[in-house]
Amino acid sequence: YMRVNFTARFFTAVFLISFIFISCKTSSQNIPVQKKFDDDVVKIVSSMSVREKIGQVFLMNFRFWKHLEIPNQEIVNEVYHTGTEKIPVTGVRRINPTIEKMIKTYHVGNVIIFTENLKDTDEAVKFIYDLQNLAVKNNGIPMLMGVDQEGGRVTRIKQSVKFPPARQIGLTGDTEIAFTEGQYLAEQINAFGINLDFAPDCDVDSNPKNRVIGDRSYSTNPENAGDFSLAVYKGLKSKNVIACAKHFPGHGDTAIDSHVGLPRIKKSKSRWLKCEAVPFKMNISEEIPMIMTAHIQYPALDNSKIKADRTQKEITRPATLSKKILTEILRGELGFEGVICTDAMDMHAISKNFTESRAVIEALNAGADLICHPLEVISFEDISRVEKMYSDIEKAVSDGTLPVERLDDAVMRIVQLKKDYRILYRKYSEPSKKDFDNTKKILTQKKYQDFADRFKQ
Repeated sequence: YMRVNFTARFFTAVFLISFIFISCKTSSQNIPVQKKFDDDVVKIVSSMSVREKIGQVFLMNFRFWKHLEIPNQEIVNEVYHTGTEKIPVTGVRRINPTIEKMIKTYHVGNVIIFTENLKDTDEAVKFIYDLQNLAVKNNGIPMLMGVDQEGGRVTRIKQSVKFPPARQIGLTGDTEIAFTEGQYLAEQINAFGINLDFAPDCDVDSNPKNRVIGDRSYSTNPENAGDFSLAVYKGLKSKNVIACAKHFPGHGDTAIDSHVGLPRIKKSKSRWLKCEAVPFKMNISEEIPMIMTAHIQYPALDNSKIKADRTQKEITRPATLSKKILTEILRGELGFEGVICTDAMDMHAISKNFTESRAVIEALNAGADLICHPLEVISFEDISRVEKMYSDIEKAVSDGTLPVERLDDAVMRIVQLKKDYRILYRKYSEPSKKDFDNTKKILTQKKYQDFADRFKQ
């Protein structure tokens, strides 16, 4: 009896150990590896206040301004301000007191640039320098200065040659052409002092009804889309420009534009792994430094529900607000260690469902690090909304709704990226006439036109 009892206990113990080992091995597959940060990066972040940290995770746009506050410029558009009223606006081409307050008082650490900011080349160079100079003087850290310069219809710089859309590049079958395009895109934005390009597009062109992606994708084939996006990333990197793969987990198989609605993808996870995930995995394996999220619902990746506080409806979590998609899958399963950037939070997929503060807090908790367009600022009157958002995030940190460790991790990833791309300790000099002339010279190089001419029908 004792022998039988011992044998039974022995095999029970072996079974339990094996079960625990297998369980740990299985569960650890979705746990991200802890990223190591340089000592000086840790020291910089540990010295920041919560408000300074919030500023570092924000990527603001100062694209439009209320026309009444800049009456001497032409009206360039009319925008629905905060989704309530249509307001005449003009393009922002220089720092104004409200923008200065955003950087000085609210420590905004990053800006995305648009065509409206770049209308006049000299003014644009000065504007970008002034932003950086103000950031360094007041916050001690230069900005990520980003732009959507993909080529094709997503081209913000109008003073230079417009390159063909991704689809045309992909149809050549030659990734060297894509690498060259990446280098040329980097040169165009570098000429203005911009250090981050929201490119390449890693979406697979898998839905003919998709209007928002379409020819922005390099291919209908996942491996080809991966090869060409990877070549563009390497071209950008060769010129020390930060590349950002987009839109994770893949925006190619949608029929709804997330600027106006919330798309839903019905593919299984196994099909996702064989299609949409492929280009991202290829770029991650080559250590692409940034990935942008998609405002899409993907129930096969995360079918959990969230209450949309603006509509009071229960909806499937969008990828941008999904911890399962951003932390467990993107970081845990795919092993991405770089900066996760949201798509613009003022797109209707998010803004029609969530209030501004709630969307930002949910995105940070999901694993996003850099929050693109956290709120729209087009007037001095918007400072009250800015103050409310900062106060809401501070409260979330103090009551544990947003763990301070999560905020710190996001900030350290951003500051580490700035160091890795030689931005963190960069000194900025007031641009001279020589600098203005050099920018124009770079933008009008004959090689750009020769490159574009290769694709003329």
